[in-house]
Amino acid sequence: MGEWHDEAACPHCGHALSMWEPPEPDRTERVALWVASHVASWAFPALVFGCLTVWVGINVIWQPFEPYPVIIFAVTSAVLATVAALQGPLILTAQRRSAQRDRLRDEETLRVSSHTEADIHRLELQVQRLIDLLEAKEN
Repeated sequence: MGEWHDEAACPHCGHALSMWEPPEPDRTERVALWVASHVASWAFPALVFGCLTVWVGINVIWQPFEPYPVIIFAVTSAVLATVAALQGPLILTAQRRSAQRDRLRDEETLRVSSHTEADIHRLELQVQRLIDLLEAKEN
């Protein structure tokens, strides 16, 4: 991901319009971001589906653990519920960080926009003064 201030440069002189950079995540937020990025990929559901298929296949064909297949599905449901319960808080942490970063970026954008609007008003006033001066010289 490119830095915000790399993209926000003045087209006329090239100086940076904004020096905003997102705050560095702490260790727990980095773990949450890592888990969320891997869980949100297509590889994760494919891996879970593959593991479940292998698990059910082994238990139905060879019956090494439980002779009753209904128990296999109950255990599988419990495992999937545990995975979902552990992923939920990590994904929410990653989303909270993303929302916080977006809010800070929006505040910086508002600050830059208000300075830009003030500059435009100042320039508009100066142009109007020049027009008034030229009109006064013509008369």
